[in-house]
Amino acid sequence: MIRSDLANKLAAKMNISKQEADRTLLAFINGIMTNLEKDGRVVIQGFGSFRLKEYEARIGKKPVTGEPIQIPARKKPVFHASKELNQLINRERTERPVYVETVQTPVFAA
Repeated sequence: MIRSDLANKLAAKMNISKQEADRTLLAFINGIMTNLEKDGRVVIQGFGSFRLKEYEARIGKKPVTGEPIQIPARKKPVFHASKELNQLINRERTERPVYVETVQTPVFAA
């Protein structure tokens, strides 16, 4: 699924235009990125958390020549799924909920 697919689903779910849904989605993503840069952590209850992981500088090798190179210290964003998301993903296919657009709670398939 790509961003436009998410925006289309958001537009249909909230009964708004696709452009408005895309702007909302971009604002959400930008909020995550801004707060991650500022605070180093963003938690979305029931979904998961984003945090920055720091990697120390190290010596690596060029793949072709084997020549040693200096790899600088850096930070990378990592995502940790919440317990709820992990449980949802790891259910058996027959146990997975079927989400109905008009119902807020999941309806389990028999």
